[in-house]
Amino acid sequence: MLAGMESSAPAAVPWIVLAVALLALAGLAAAWLVRRRARPRAAVAPAEEPALPAPATRYPDDDLPGFLDTPPGMPRTDPAPPVPAAVVAPAAPPAERRDGPGPGQAVAVMAAATLLLIGALAAVALAGRENGAPAAGSASRATPPPATRPAPAPPLPELPGVPAHPLPGESGAGALATRSVPLGEDGVTARLTFGGIVLERHAVGVTVAHPSLSVTTTGEPGDDAHAALAHLRLETWNCLAVEVPADPEGAGCVRSTVEYADLPAPALGVTRDGEEVRITGRFPTYTRPNGTAPVYTGRSYELTASVRPAGPVRDSRADAEATLFLGTDRVGTRDEPGLNVVRYAG
Repeated sequence: MLAGMESSAPAAVPWIVLAVALLALAGLAAAWLVRRRARPRAAVAPAEEPALPAPATRYPDDDLPGFLDTPPGMPRTDPAPPVPAAVVAPAAPPAERRDGPGPGQAVAVMAAATLLLIGALAAVALAGRENGAPAAGSASRATPPPATRPAPAPPLPELPGVPAHPLPGESGAGALATRSVPLGEDGVTARLTFGGIVLERHAVGVTVAHPSLSVTTTGEPGDDAHAALAHLRLETWNCLAVEVPADPEGAGCVRSTVEYADLPAPALGVTRDGEEVRITGRFPTYTRPNGTAPVYTGRSYELTASVRPAGPVRDSRADAEATLFLGTDRVGTRDEPGLNVVRYAG
């Protein structure tokens, strides 16, 4: 919580600085406009026209012009001085009419519009925080962008356990027959088919099985996100022989019931050394009688299988080869193309 509080404060500093700067700009514009309106305009006095000089006479001492006005013997009167024409100042030119606002008014309008926009943005940000939306700065630091964010791992399935020694005919078998686990980030999956191996020895012959095994693990053992599940299928024959015949049907063996087994971790052990995977576990088998639910046979087999690529791994996939151990007997995978496959995550 402290980290979230600290990240929101720096994000608000640019808004505060911008708002203070705009308020100062608006104040300066308003002050300039008021001063300009309060200053009176100085009246410009028109320039006085220079007085015209009186016309000069050719003979300043000649009294002939005055003789006609005042002959001798009549009293002489000096004419009244001419009255100067009144100097009338020309009317001031009409003030220039302006259709739009002055520069000061334009600056004031722009400052007001900017302040309104800042207020609207602040209101939207405040409403988003009240509704629970995180701040832009804290969100960018708290979570990585979608392009680099790792995909969430799929949840691990909850698999029921399997009894180690179920009684013959006991119910509850086959609960894991249709279940699976995801491959995960470091997982391995393999599908294997083996040759014949002695399943049980009798006084007059042997029971021979051709195992098929599939296994999937989500990651390395010991990880928190580790799960593993194996499915086993045993095709069985009863043979009047001491060893496993290459062709049970050709050797006169009688086909018996198919047995199944499902084993999850931790009862199923999976270890990995590079590209080689080792599987161990005790598999209690069950059958599927016609028309009834699966039932346990009462038999359990301790199996170990070692799986490795049979060739180069391309696109995280390769043909596989494996060895299956049952007691003192062992058998390898059947040599058929595409029958045995191993796949690695990634």
